Amino acid sequence: MPVSDAGNSRELGRLNALSTEQSRDELSELDLLPTAELVSLMCRDVRRVPDAVATAQEAIIRAVEGVVERLERGGRLIYVGAGTAGRLGMLDAAEAGPTFNIAPDRVIALIAGGNGAFDTAMEAAEDDREGGAAAIRALAVEHHDVVVGIAASGRTPYVLGAIDAANDAGAFTIGLACNLGTPLAASAAMTVEVVVGPEIIAGSTRLNAGTAQKIILNIISTAAMVRLGRTYGGLMVDLRVTNAKLRERATRIVAEIAGTGRDEARKALELSDWRPKVAAAMIVGRTDRATATQVIDRHRGRLRPALDELAGSSTKRQPAVRGADRRLGVAAAYVDGALVPGDISIRDGEITGVGLAGPGSGLAIPSLVDAQVNGYAGIDILSADTAGLSVVGEELLRAGVGAYQPTLITAPESDTLRALSRIAALDDDPSRRATVTGVHLEGPFLSPERAGTHPREHLRAPDPALLERLLAAGPVRMVTLAPELAGATELVRICRARGVAVALGHSAATAAEADAGFAAGAWAVTHLFNAMAPITARSPGLAGAALANPRVNVQLIADGAHVSDELIRLAFAAAAGRCSLVSDAVAAAGGPDGTYRLGAVHVEVRDGIARRDDGTLAGSTAPLSDGLARLACLGIDRRMAVAAVTGLPARLLGIHGTGRLAPGIPANLLVVDDELRIQTVLAMGQQLETFEQAPAAG
Repeated sequence: MPVSDAGNSRELGRLNALSTEQSRDELSELDLLPTAELVSLMCRDVRRVPDAVATAQEAIIRAVEGVVERLERGGRLIYVGAGTAGRLGMLDAAEAGPTFNIAPDRVIALIAGGNGAFDTAMEAAEDDREGGAAAIRALAVEHHDVVVGIAASGRTPYVLGAIDAANDAGAFTIGLACNLGTPLAASAAMTVEVVVGPEIIAGSTRLNAGTAQKIILNIISTAAMVRLGRTYGGLMVDLRVTNAKLRERATRIVAEIAGTGRDEARKALELSDWRPKVAAAMIVGRTDRATATQVIDRHRGRLRPALDELAGSSTKRQPAVRGADRRLGVAAAYVDGALVPGDISIRDGEITGVGLAGPGSGLAIPSLVDAQVNGYAGIDILSADTAGLSVVGEELLRAGVGAYQPTLITAPESDTLRALSRIAALDDDPSRRATVTGVHLEGPFLSPERAGTHPREHLRAPDPALLERLLAAGPVRMVTLAPELAGATELVRICRARGVAVALGHSAATAAEADAGFAAGAWAVTHLFNAMAPITARSPGLAGAALANPRVNVQLIADGAHVSDELIRLAFAAAAGRCSLVSDAVAAAGGPDGTYRLGAVHVEVRDGIARRDDGTLAGSTAPLSDGLARLACLGIDRRMAVAAVTGLPARLLGIHGTGRLAPGIPANLLVVDDELRIQTVLAMGQQLETFEQAPAAG
């Protein structure tokens, strides 16, 4: 067979293997069905779409966060597709302007064959890979832009060329495909894979695949605009008022927000040139258009904090606007990764407003999330009773940790089962102690070569039956294991099937063995660089494989003893947006030098460093807040540093609402100074602890 024919044959084989290209045996007589049966079949079949979209939820969340971050920096959202996919991108881009009043050059769509391909099929244009790249270069795409490649097959050359060019320009690239493991997934920085399966008409991706893609594009653009303040609650306060229907809608919106009648709302709209945000602000603040516009601009277009400010200065408080019972008195706050200037208001233990005008000092951040705590305040978690566990939670909360994951090191099975049972019985009281997010089993399926402090005599080979017993005994949320052990990937799959996160660690794995663990479903690494083979020129090992894999989260211990400052900087540079900190605290944390326990191991603490008798490091004595301050000292971007101890570990553990600061959620907050050292700890809005001068990390 000629080489060209062989290549074409391989390509055809790959195409035929795609789920969207498969024919369905049960539909072999589709063309013989009467209309009623045909329509009924199609109505039933489309029900697969919502389930497929829901399965992709975590990837969609990451996509929205990436879009918001770039748009806040002045970037653009650029869709790229061919055929149906290109038309869907064009439709979403066209709808963004009138719905959210965003400039037409901020949300853009490219379609193979040019704009004329929207209503006239030019399907051959999808094979033009260089055409996709040229279209991106013509837009002068930069690092703050987002490029979303839309291709049901995940193989469209025009889209792949555009993604490659966008990557070269440093843009954030997202792939949206309806098949798994595609070239698009390999090229884009991240991929949303929504697998709807074979279509009723084989290969006609304008059906379920197109529906799923349209839904996801709706979610991405709408959620991003909500996060950017282009709605007030569920109201379209940024809509462009261009006809009678929209004038009526704008009048209803302003009347509802300002708590006023339709006549007053319409008058304010007329005075504001039919801008609903400005009209609502004028009524609430009893002010003119210029002042209302100025206040809204000061809050970066977000109406809610602007109304809070205006309502506070108005002589007549409008009933529809919630006032704040108490101000925190800060100068700014980190809200979902963005630094928002202004104060915070709190009522009944809940955040009611952010970005409020007024004098203040310090920065507000969410309470910390620690994914690895072996002990604290003299108490070892593996052997602690219920009273001891309560003390650990109380002391962690006072140290700024709002949620934590008790970690059990390798021990006899009976000891681990008892500890799991005690932790499961612990009551949750976030006003008094840090919330337990679930248990981290750091073992027993670890490498004897990289056991660290773990007692080698209690390590076990991967054993599904033992894992099942452990998972059934208590609220296990994470398991650390060594991927090179025979049978380890089976354990990864068992954990993932039960919703348990898997981290790789205490491992002598090669990069290939680590990649096999990640492919099986592991998506984190326990204390990067510690208890694993070092990176060398030709042997990257687990650490190198993790840093190189954009889908893997890495955890670090930043206590000044476990990892050098240079390697911390390296990790945050190589895995930006994927690095989080853990304390790896042991019972000695928060206490003086002396002898302590870590499970069955005796630990000696000298000069604040915990070691076994043989000199092996045995956890850390530094609280997580010290790691945060160290990141600031090392020059790590403040947003990345805060995220590393709040939102990122919360997302890794799958705990929504924790590690965040936003209106409508509990006021579990810290006030920190410019060096990210804790000044004040608040739980459910109540002050627990004040630090006159937090020690600098060093």
